[in-house]
Amino acid sequence: MGYQKVISEVRPRLAEMMGANATDVVFLDDASSGLNAVLRSLPWQPRDVLLLTTAAYAVLPNTGAWLKRRYNIQIVQVEVSFPASGPESFLDPLEQTLRQLPRPCRLRLAVFDHVSSYPPAILPVSRLAKMVKAWFPDALVLLDGAHALGQVPIELGQLEQAGVDAYVTDGHKWLMAPKGSGALWASRSVQDILEPAIISSDNSPETTFQKRFDYIGTRDYSSWCAMGAALDFRRMLGGEVRLQRYTSELAKWAGQMMAEAFGTETVVPVSMTPSMFAVRLPIAATQSEACAGFIAEGLIQNYSMLVISFGLHTNSSTDLTHWIRVSSQIYLDRSDFHDLASAVLTLRASCKDIGRPGGQLDDIAI
Repeated sequence: MGYQKVISEVRPRLAEMMGANATDVVFLDDASSGLNAVLRSLPWQPRDVLLLTTAAYAVLPNTGAWLKRRYNIQIVQVEVSFPASGPESFLDPLEQTLRQLPRPCRLRLAVFDHVSSYPPAILPVSRLAKMVKAWFPDALVLLDGAHALGQVPIELGQLEQAGVDAYVTDGHKWLMAPKGSGALWASRSVQDILEPAIISSDNSPETTFQKRFDYIGTRDYSSWCAMGAALDFRRMLGGEVRLQRYTSELAKWAGQMMAEAFGTETVVPVSMTPSMFAVRLPIAATQSEACAGFIAEGLIQNYSMLVISFGLHTNSSTDLTHWIRVSSQIYLDRSDFHDLASAVLTLRASCKDIGRPGGQLDDIAI
């Protein structure tokens, strides 16, 4: 098959970018299919434990719920609070959770984000993996790197030494590859038990790890092949170090600038900020959700700006606070974020009556 020659050329380049051996990397449609491949391949037994954090993307608790119904496993969630002051905001809750697990306990798998989505943060994944292995040496550690590829450096050799057993990522986000492109890395100790979400006609029992994933039935494999073009494009623009440094430094600056302009805060410190950041909106609790939605919609309709709006119960308040997730990119500069901050403040002024008696969202013109 022609596409197999192409992906055989793309695979070592992708593996090099991830700090991995090419023999340990397979292609996927997306990170969700990789998460399912790992979670649904493990030999779950009743009362086994799957450990997640409360910051996990929805595919994980949803798949966990299916596993619970199917195998009667236990789901344990590590409560992570935001804003986070540093790595200890993740490490301390994990240690407390591991300490409180009943003994004996079969912790089968722990899953952590490399870069979380809502809210965005770089997690101390090496230290998290080491902690899990220190308490439960037989447990497996899986990292969800959906947002990592092309946004932050990935060093799977180092992560494997820290105790990471599998890693999934997306190509259609920060790598700029097409939708339908992703990758799974697995340590050789677990490759034999992993199966793709779709078991095809070529998956005989003796099929090797890569061959099991390289053909998953009749589909368009061009998105996997096109990851090579994405890598070429990024190299033409200056390479990974230059691109990631630019977007990361821009996001760090923009987050601090907007927090000062709003009189609020960012959700994590600069040291944990990737190329996207979350800043708290300058709206009162009485305005709350309606105003947050008004601002997000107004940015699209009036300014052609798109941000992700979400709510958080923060450490210091029982009220729901509202935040926007903003992404940096190579085609943006500081002026774009000044424009965004100004637009948010203009919209905030327009929604000042929302939540007051008689205040109607539909009556407000922007």
